[in-house]
Amino acid sequence: MRIPSIISFLALIVALCGSAASAQSTASGTVNLKLTVPVVCRVTHQPSISAAGAGYRLGELHEYCNSARGYVLALDYAPGTMKGAVISLGDERVVLDGSGHAVVSRVEGPRIRDREIYAEAGPDGFDTDRLQFEIQSS
Repeated sequence: MRIPSIISFLALIVALCGSAASAQSTASGTVNLKLTVPVVCRVTHQPSISAAGAGYRLGELHEYCNSARGYVLALDYAPGTMKGAVISLGDERVVLDGSGHAVVSRVEGPRIRDREIYAEAGPDGFDTDRLQFEIQSS
């Protein structure tokens, strides 16, 4: 049932109860209402590359997830590259192992936040141009 339909249904019940009350009758009842909110998790990366300290600022990450159980934020990159590179999101730092996939954050509960992304090159420098963030509810 859509929200406008639910509101119309509830208004009808209130109107019927009001007219029944004016007719001096007594009645009681129960209305159970159940709504299901879909789990939605999204991550967007706004790239903006600039030098920063020993590495580079790669832009900003916008995270949104309404999962009550939280979510996992991961980074995919070309396998065999980025070995020893460090990715920083806020206070979280992850050293990449060259596998092509790394979990960069685990979050308990729902959250909306923006975080700056920083990267420090590994021994082979930045040897890929493919960095893709993905988010998945826990």
